[in-house]
Amino acid sequence: MKTQLKMMKADITSVDADAIVNSANNDLVMGGGVSGAIRRVAGQAVQDECHKIGTVPLGTAVVTTGGLLKAQWIIHAAVNPLGMWADAKSVRNATKAVLKRADEKQIKRLAFPALGTGAGALAVERCADILIEEVMKHCETDQTPLEEVMFVLYDEKPFAIFEEKFKVRVLGEAPSPEVADPRSLPEPPPGTAPPAAAAPPPPPPGRNDRRPGGGRGRPRRWPPGPPRRPAS
Repeated sequence: MKTQLKMMKADITSVDADAIVNSANNDLVMGGGVSGAIRRVAGQAVQDECHKIGTVPLGTAVVTTGGLLKAQWIIHAAVNPLGMWADAKSVRNATKAVLKRADEKQIKRLAFPALGTGAGALAVERCADILIEEVMKHCETDQTPLEEVMFVLYDEKPFAIFEEKFKVRVLGEAPSPEVADPRSLPEPPPGTAPPAAAAPPPPPPGRNDRRPGGGRGRPRRWPPGPPRRPAS
């Protein structure tokens, strides 16, 4: 694969790329999160372009100019309805659409944020799996003008989660034990028995423990004493 994939901990509005991707709602209203940060730096002209385009179907992507950004283009990935959550299907379809739009514009350097993980509330782990899988699938045939694709995250914790997925899926490294998803660990060889579970420790003795006589409290005597006489 000729396309280079990279991880970057940075502000996506400052990245040196031909195009950056906006995690957008399908009304293309650039409100908070990554979308709002892009609007503030790129300028109101970009939002005006989005208003002219109007509402688009979920899972699609549209292109506007980059406004005042370093990037020439912004590719808006419609991953969630306005005010609602994103789902994996919309993020996957939007990622495919972004890559198609990038090829149409002959983009060589493309920067992705963690699509759908802000206002869309998609788990970063799920987002990382989808983006990495779709980008690798798109680039593995070497039929794309993309030379470099960057995954750009700003906050420390999401970056660490995404980077772990990147190391395993792209670089082929073993997952770190402290952050490894059990589903990503290699399966044991056939015929290997699972490790035996440790036996739980015995409970400490207490006042109400069962005694050898079978009851609680004082043990029963054996042989039993003579029967008590009924009260007269």
